[in-house]
Amino acid sequence: MRNNDITAAGAYHESTKLAYINLANKPPLYKSYSGLPKVSLPTDFPLLDTPTLDTVSSFEPSGGPEPSLTILAQMLYLSAGVIRTGMFRTAGEVHFRAAASAGGLYPVETYLACRDVPGLAAGVYHFSPDTFSLTQLRRGDYRAELAAASADSRIAAAPLTIIFTTVFWRSSWKYRTRSYRYCFWDNGTIAANLLAAAAACELPSQIVNAFVDHRVNQLVEIDGVGEAATCLVPIGADGNPADSPENRDGQLQLPPVGGTAVISAPGEIDYPEIREIHAATLLTDLSEIDSCRGGLNSPVPADRGSGEFYPLPSSDFLASAPLGQTIKERGSTRRFDRVPIPYPNLSAILDYSTRGVPADFLDGPGDSLLSIYLIANAVEDLAPGSYYFSPQEKGLLQLKAGIFREEAGHLGFEQALPADASAVVFLMANLESILKRYGNRGYRAAQLEAGIIGGKLYLSAHSLGMGASGLTFYDDEVTEFFTPHAAGKSAMFVAPLGVTAAQNRVRPFRSRIAMTLDAQSRRAPRSPEIAQ
Repeated sequence: MRNNDITAAGAYHESTKLAYINLANKPPLYKSYSGLPKVSLPTDFPLLDTPTLDTVSSFEPSGGPEPSLTILAQMLYLSAGVIRTGMFRTAGEVHFRAAASAGGLYPVETYLACRDVPGLAAGVYHFSPDTFSLTQLRRGDYRAELAAASADSRIAAAPLTIIFTTVFWRSSWKYRTRSYRYCFWDNGTIAANLLAAAAACELPSQIVNAFVDHRVNQLVEIDGVGEAATCLVPIGADGNPADSPENRDGQLQLPPVGGTAVISAPGEIDYPEIREIHAATLLTDLSEIDSCRGGLNSPVPADRGSGEFYPLPSSDFLASAPLGQTIKERGSTRRFDRVPIPYPNLSAILDYSTRGVPADFLDGPGDSLLSIYLIANAVEDLAPGSYYFSPQEKGLLQLKAGIFREEAGHLGFEQALPADASAVVFLMANLESILKRYGNRGYRAAQLEAGIIGGKLYLSAHSLGMGASGLTFYDDEVTEFFTPHAAGKSAMFVAPLGVTAAQNRVRPFRSRIAMTLDAQSRRAPRSPEIAQ
């Protein structure tokens, strides 16, 4: 390239412009269809009244009622629905959804494949949270195709399967390349609500992470690039499979859905890193699926190290709010009071949230890809400090004693939330082991499980009258803070817990750590020549 080729300077200048967000190219919050049949969902269903802690800790209940349109409406409302709206002077109308989402951007879309169920004909549908309705994309029972695409007999037998997809631009519009992580967190929090709602209905459910991507994308007619399938959740089991998924290679030739879908807005920005990482995680044929099923070959044993071990206190006496009420009243905390929380409350949140996720990449109850760390700022009868939580042994190993509010605020991307919270939970994973075991698909599994556990933490905390939030973090500094115990592990999700402040507004924050680092960055180093 020569000096008179002026495209280089222009391209560099454009690619390095600083901007916060551009409201002119904000993508729509909802995908919409025209020209296709719609089914209105019932709204007169009762809210599920099973105690929240019982639902988040449930692992694949059996039996349950015959799924119906009303039960489906309950589950969709409590996982992906609009639970309330509000008018704000600066923001205008805001829709609050059942599950937490990074920045309130809600990149996850929800589809459904089902057999005939009472009130709903067999077909493939798209769920519209804003109108609380289903759009019929395909008519007929396509469960066998979905089961064949995932080599999963449970999907063939389940009366219905939820298909979650992600519209990446909805999140990258604000969070750019890092948003790929957030999309799976958001998928996880919605899935956590769905698993809890299914448990409250006594219906078995499971997270399916391994499937041939292009076949599922084709079924719901999405491009797999701007919008892509991210996980499947079969619900219920009637022992009457649509067809045997043993015919693993007979892909259907599906006709076009028809109609018109609107999913984006002019001005969408391409982030090649997102396209590239997603392409690297795809499963292209059925031969790759088996390697993504089952838990880690060598699960890491609980490591007590040399610190003092504190068994969790009993929390059986605590009463948690009903699931429906918890979700309807839930909202991410924007500001915490610096007040202590009872140790049994923290015990219940940690214990019930980590009893297992029914997922095809895990072996069973108690299995997990994640390690759980904690900063305790203000917990009654628990010394302030950093801890490792062992779900197997139901206790906390103290790593370091001390007051770490400043450190928590810094690790949480210089935000007041973790500095003010009573406790901060850090979900971490050994990505080297996970990627070696599952390939790149394991990255999706780790992020998804982190979102699910994060969603369970949200629900558990709110059911006990506490607040919770999720936030981003300084990756390597989190690992360094919990090292040597966390050596080799990467932060996946961070959730502060505590008492929501009376004025739930963001508090400006800047830690002494950041101020010190900024000051040191201005220091003039002495060169070796001058020193001599």
